[in-house]
Amino acid sequence: MNRYTRKGRQALLAATMACTLAGCASMQPTADTGVSAEQRLGHAGSAVAGRPDGWPEAVPLPEGAQIDGYHCTDRYCTLWFGLMDLDQLMALRRGYIKLLKDSGKWEQLGSPSGLYENEAFRYTGAMPSGCGYTLEIRQHSVSNDYHRRFRLSTSLTW
Repeated sequence: MNRYTRKGRQALLAATMACTLAGCASMQPTADTGVSAEQRLGHAGSAVAGRPDGWPEAVPLPEGAQIDGYHCTDRYCTLWFGLMDLDQLMALRRGYIKLLKDSGKWEQLGSPSGLYENEAFRYTGAMPSGCGYTLEIRQHSVSNDYHRRFRLSTSLTW
């Protein structure tokens, strides 16, 4: 296992635990999204256009990216983008990270040393509940794929 990936995951876990210890765990899970838990549970069977149910408005999504699936429970959402080759994946990843940084409301947690490392961000904007968002962006190779495609996914905790 790559030692940098382990440290990145430890930093993300520490940020999530800090939020929980600060009192965010006592907040209603749907306080910031305005969507009931029943509506937020689900998985897309086909490509999703726009923003999936349960994804907060404060968290931007890359324009034009195909979303293959998502799953939201309590204060955690995972979103999977479509299959793509390595060049498309890196362009989407760089564009998404640039979108987050240019918004001025996201702070990068840590500094990954390589192009293929997971990256985590913390929302610094004001929120009515007092809790914040932590977003992790990571890529995966698709096992046994003849075309050597990859998938970008993002996980959101609040």
